[in-house]
Amino acid sequence: MTALRPRPVAKIARYGPASSRGGTPVKALVLGFDGADYELVSDLLSQGKLPTIARLSTEGAYGPLRSTIPAMTPTAWSSFLTGLNPGGHGIFNFTTNPNRAQSRVENAASRSGTPFWRPLGAAGVRSAFVTIPFTYPPEPIEGILVTGYGGPERPAILPEDARRRIQAAQPDLVTAHHPMAERWWEDFPRYTQRLIDHVEQIADVCRLSYELEPGLDLLCVDFMSSDHIGHLGWHRLDPDHPAHDPDDPGDEIVRVYEAIDAACANLIEVAGAASDEEPTVIVLSDHGMRPIYWTFHLNRWLEEAGYLRYRRRSLQGLKRTRLDYAAKVDQRLARTKRRYGRTFDRVPFLPRPGEDRAFGDVDFGSTRAYGYGAGGQIFLGEASGARNDPALAARLAEELGAVRHPETGAPAFEVLGKEQLFRGPHLAKAPDLVVLPHDERIFVDASRRRWTSSFDLHERLDPQISYGFSGHHGLNGILAAAGPGIRPAAVPEGAEIVQLAATVLRLFGLEPDGLDGGPLDDVLGDLETVGRAQRQAASAGAAGGPVYSEEEERVILERLRDLGYE
Repeated sequence: MTALRPRPVAKIARYGPASSRGGTPVKALVLGFDGADYELVSDLLSQGKLPTIARLSTEGAYGPLRSTIPAMTPTAWSSFLTGLNPGGHGIFNFTTNPNRAQSRVENAASRSGTPFWRPLGAAGVRSAFVTIPFTYPPEPIEGILVTGYGGPERPAILPEDARRRIQAAQPDLVTAHHPMAERWWEDFPRYTQRLIDHVEQIADVCRLSYELEPGLDLLCVDFMSSDHIGHLGWHRLDPDHPAHDPDDPGDEIVRVYEAIDAACANLIEVAGAASDEEPTVIVLSDHGMRPIYWTFHLNRWLEEAGYLRYRRRSLQGLKRTRLDYAAKVDQRLARTKRRYGRTFDRVPFLPRPGEDRAFGDVDFGSTRAYGYGAGGQIFLGEASGARNDPALAARLAEELGAVRHPETGAPAFEVLGKEQLFRGPHLAKAPDLVVLPHDERIFVDASRRRWTSSFDLHERLDPQISYGFSGHHGLNGILAAAGPGIRPAAVPEGAEIVQLAATVLRLFGLEPDGLDGGPLDDVLGDLETVGRAQRQAASAGAAGGPVYSEEEERVILERLRDLGYE
């Protein structure tokens, strides 16, 4: 593993310590409760559960925090770190659409923008970032960095002395427990306990960070277990879920949420003891998590409507065999040559696509629109020439907007164009349309399986087909904050995760500059502004070189597919 060389940081005017208490430096924790859902957390609070979040909400601020669109882990955490919308940082999915950019697994080096640890470090703020997703490859920071989800399973740790100490204490440390690799469905209680144990493991790394950095000003951590249990346990918690078995209910989601809430309480205590003062605390989630009652198979609908065509003959089944090169050439020609798909279909005795059709099994020369990735992303056909047809985009949006909810008969979707959602230098990578369900119990699926209909009731949980998921990402996560610099108030309506970078910078007395999301001033108290976090030079753009080997990409892609993200 090679550390990412840090890009130059613009000078920041600094006139004294960041202060909200008459000259006393701020000590802060930013605690990531990955995928914690606003509706579910609010319901648990009403039941007297999650005492840490309850205390923060009583003493400070609490409310929904809107994720990015799409509400994807790499997209949302990239906006959290950089303060930029997806069009600014360029991360829309775990992987790039090969028709719109160099084919690769996205990573911290392919992201544009400036993670806020750089201006903090330049201003003398020492920080530890522990398992925040999409921080691989690591870069040296003024403090400690433990890479998180979206990279290698074993985190990279900087600096070297921290790596030795953390690995000695936690030799089995991973960024997350992969549910498919651990065959969660064979023993769900065992897998749930592993997620709970992982919470404590990550909390221990945080405690070690305070020992390694006695003057630590900021701890930023993400607990991934709440995301995984939310995907897998909704049908056991929700009695109305189509896949719920009344004879076999379960509260696994609640148990993991309670474990994270307890870990947060412990870290607040540790931070206070380390500095002998009350820390400022922010708890947030990158997106929500809603139950799946129905699945809308986007590519099946596009195929039925005549927008998408699959090939009848293909060499994609030869991937990762001795004829892998032929499969790669076949995909490239299918993506770029208008008549290739139909011409190849006429050749007898060639293989037919498998049940799980590959990206290269799409006949792009005859396809005017296709779904790719998660979150309802639609791309207009490149090889067919449809990409530059605004009338087609408008017609497609109108037709999808007329699709009816399978239960109520009301319009099921809002369809938005890229210009309505994104701004910045990466619009060419962005989806042309995004399909958002009005009822978030509808999951928009972009798989290429041979579905028989576009809408399915989600009553069968098969790990081999739909990963066994009963929950999926929603737009509304949580934000709870209290302590010095936070005023008791409701989180302002429309608060977004893209505003957190500016909010943390403001908390430390730095005036953010050049970010898409401004600070949440309604939540922050009267703070002394002592410097300006300036926009960085052009060198803060995305790096173009490879980060992963071909084998590393294959392993990461396999994990992502098993989680339903690719």
